[in-house]
Amino acid sequence: MSEGSVRFTFENREIECADGTSVAGALLAQGTTILTRSFKYHRARGYTCGYGVCPNCPLTIDGVPGVLSCTTPAKDGMVVSRERGWPSASWDIFEASALFSRLLTAGFQFRYFARHPRLAHLFETVMAHIAGAGRIPTAAAADRLTTRVFPQDNRIPFAPDVVVVGGGLSGCQAAISAACAGATVVLVNDGPLGGRSLAGRCRVAVDAAGIERRVDRLADELITAVRAMTPAITVIDGTAVGWFEGGVMPVVGDGVQVQLRPASLVVAAGSYEIADLYAGNDLPGTMLQGAAERLLHRENVRPGNRAVVVTDSDAGLEFADELTAAGITVELVVDKRVGVAPAARHAVVTGARVVRARGRRAVRGVDVRHGDGRIFKYRCDLVVHALGERPAEELRTQWLAQHSAAATGMWTVGSACVEDRGTMSALQHAAHVGLLAAKTALAQAPDDDEVASDA
Repeated sequence: MSEGSVRFTFENREIECADGTSVAGALLAQGTTILTRSFKYHRARGYTCGYGVCPNCPLTIDGVPGVLSCTTPAKDGMVVSRERGWPSASWDIFEASALFSRLLTAGFQFRYFARHPRLAHLFETVMAHIAGAGRIPTAAAADRLTTRVFPQDNRIPFAPDVVVVGGGLSGCQAAISAACAGATVVLVNDGPLGGRSLAGRCRVAVDAAGIERRVDRLADELITAVRAMTPAITVIDGTAVGWFEGGVMPVVGDGVQVQLRPASLVVAAGSYEIADLYAGNDLPGTMLQGAAERLLHRENVRPGNRAVVVTDSDAGLEFADELTAAGITVELVVDKRVGVAPAARHAVVTGARVVRARGRRAVRGVDVRHGDGRIFKYRCDLVVHALGERPAEELRTQWLAQHSAAATGMWTVGSACVEDRGTMSALQHAAHVGLLAAKTALAQAPDDDEVASDA
């Protein structure tokens, strides 16, 4: 085994990869494109989002089913297997059910066995086994999970002034600004700080001082500053489960389980990339731009050899250049915009759209309808969707459900922002919000005299 690498077992095969590579990335580098199968028709599923927000990469790892393999780092000695498909996920006999899709509509078992409820429930049991979901951990894994201790860490302030959810650039900046204003801050982030900036999402960004900076250096500075501000900033590697009555926000992570009651909440949970809609858009080899960026820049894994990029902005054209620089042939850029003449070094067709992806177990090509209505076929093994993002609003929505529209105490920043930033950059706005959240929380906090009188 080479220095700086790890080895794990995947379905009786030994896989070696660089330390820090995700399980899914390591498998893709070894040629395994199918990670799971869909529930009903057992369609092939592969590496898609790269950030654990889609259901296309769950694997059983060390006896625990449903582990998101695109965000789980490979470790020495891991035992990994796929969960769905018979006799295997690569060659699944049950994918033949797609041939009968017109008969297997939603709730078909109840219509076909309406007069025989026992048969309907029996068929449900058969369907559950075929779907392959609902597996339980092995006995050893269950023992590890049930005996794991969640210590009540006294270093964690359970009623902090400010909680920032999300540790990307904007989340780090908001936490720093709030702490500098005198607030006690808890920063909740699932995984390493820095977010998508670690995968090269933006090459430059305007910092809180209004200066254009290289993102990699800016990310290093912000992460270092957050770490240096302990105990004013407490970082929890975990997930904010939600916002519940009484202002309670449970946070669960590996080795931590706490209930926070913050005075102010800053949502920096990022965003979800938008996928294109067409027949076959779920085939392995189809992935979002963030997933391809993560593989290229963070894990040093080639996502494919011949690519088609679907976009509606210049960002897609720029990413096509990145693919070319990595040695990947860009067959075509499908620019959905009409009436533009983009300057690009690749074949670009504007006002067009993909109507179908071809292939059975992976992408082998796409059919593209040009602006004049004609359909052309292009060969590829990688389709990248670079179509923008929508804010991750779940936590914000839960908070708003329990507060009036005029209430203060919650803000959104970064790509999760739904507010008008005006002329401020994302980081300038995050710095402003962090300061505002701190001032709001400190204004609500009782002073020492009030605490003494209450006692």
